[in-house]
Amino acid sequence: MLVVLVGFVAGCGSSSEQARQEAKNKAQQIKKDAKQKVEAKKQQAKEKVDVKKQELKKKVDDLEKKVNDLRKEVTELHKKINAQEQKEQDQQINQLKMALKELKKKVETQGQQGQKEKK
Repeated sequence: MLVVLVGFVAGCGSSSEQARQEAKNKAQQIKKDAKQKVEAKKQQAKEKVDVKKQELKKKVDDLEKKVNDLRKEVTELHKKINAQEQKEQDQQINQLKMALKELKKKVETQGQQGQKEKK
């Protein structure tokens, strides 16, 4: 009977050892699964970040293009304004030249009339 009891205790010991090993294996598997899930989530987050980065880069590029287009437009408007101002200045100069010619004619006419009166 003692042999059976020793055998039973020995059996329980190996059963306990087996249960401990199974628990250890299960814990390792859970840990492994958790790591895989974390890595998968990490990868998904990285992909989302990359997508957002690309979207932001595209928006920045689009805005830079718009800014450059607006700068070109402003430059063209400045050129047009300068051309218009130059045109107006040229017209004013021409008007002043014509007025000066008329004044010279009047002065000459008055000078000629004054000379006729002196004669």
